[in-house]
Amino acid sequence: MKKIFTLVIVSFLSALAVQAQSLKVTKTDGSVVTYNASDISKIEFLPSETPSQPKLIHEFTGYLTVKNKMINNVRYDNGAKIKVLQDGGKFLAEFSDTQWGTGSFVITMANHAINGTGKMKIANPNGGGAAKEYDATMSGSMTEIKISIPSLMGGTDITWHYAEASAASKVAGNYTGTTSLKVGVVPGSFTSATVEYKVTANEDGSINVTASEEKYTGVTMVGNLTIGTYTVKNLAYDKETNSFSRDYSSDDLKVYLKSEGGMMSLDKNYAFESPSKIIVKLDENGTLIITNSYKLAHMPLSISATYTGKKAK
Repeated sequence: MKKIFTLVIVSFLSALAVQAQSLKVTKTDGSVVTYNASDISKIEFLPSETPSQPKLIHEFTGYLTVKNKMINNVRYDNGAKIKVLQDGGKFLAEFSDTQWGTGSFVITMANHAINGTGKMKIANPNGGGAAKEYDATMSGSMTEIKISIPSLMGGTDITWHYAEASAASKVAGNYTGTTSLKVGVVPGSFTSATVEYKVTANEDGSINVTASEEKYTGVTMVGNLTIGTYTVKNLAYDKETNSFSRDYSSDDLKVYLKSEGGMMSLDKNYAFESPSKIIVKLDENGTLIITNSYKLAHMPLSISATYTGKKAK
């Protein structure tokens, strides 16, 4: 194809040499360039040059503390990342976090100090929706970087801290899975599908676990059963078993139960009594396993629930 095109151009130039003394080229920006036909021997269209890609220099993972008029140094341990890249003689920094969005900055690095300006894209943490872009500045070192966003929530500072990911940060997230429920020593179990659990990390390394509403059918004595949402806080980490646990019998925690079509009628909040203990573990395949054995006030039988779920993407 290239040879055919060149022959066409050569033929065109031969005709041009006879019919005209110059070649006029008008560019897309409107400017005009004129060449003498006698000075042109060949015209070729060459492929455009592929722009160089920025080179990744460093990538670090840490946690965030966020401060503005509504929150004061609240910790977010979701594995926020900072990437440093080089594009020719220019240095770039890219920020990413599952809750506080993404950012891109042009930076300078001197004597271990980082300074730069750029943009942050953040969705409303309360209302969700599309991410909005904000002007932002970046300053600090590779162990602690502050991103200041003047127009977000009356002025927001997001400080990224370099730290090895904690066990709490690894397990934190939203999960979807299935709960299997067993009542006392009654044979068999009952299943509630598509159950969501939320795990949040606390600054002291413990976690909070929130169960969503669960629905079961044909449960012994109560028929169709709905178990409401509740949160167990401050599960402590045990390094030896790589799990979090808490005996929450004395936490003054209650849960709403409602039944339909059974021998027992349930429609109120029930307090958790002893023994009530929850254990949370994340296996090597990323599956969250929660075993929750508990007893409720005025209920004759204890309950044992096992939840398995995967982190929502």
